[in-house]
Amino acid sequence: MDLIALVVLPLAAISYSLVYLLAGGGLFGAVVIFFLAKMLGR
Repeated sequence: MDLIALVVLPLAAISYSLVYLLAGGGLFGAVVIFFLAKMLGR
């Protein structure tokens, strides 16, 4: 069960960052969103 969480949570954080980038956001904002989503997932 822990292994699934270790794989799924980073993928969810990456997807939020990609959505932000595709919506016209910058690279710095995508990195910030990635780390925020990763921290909230813990």
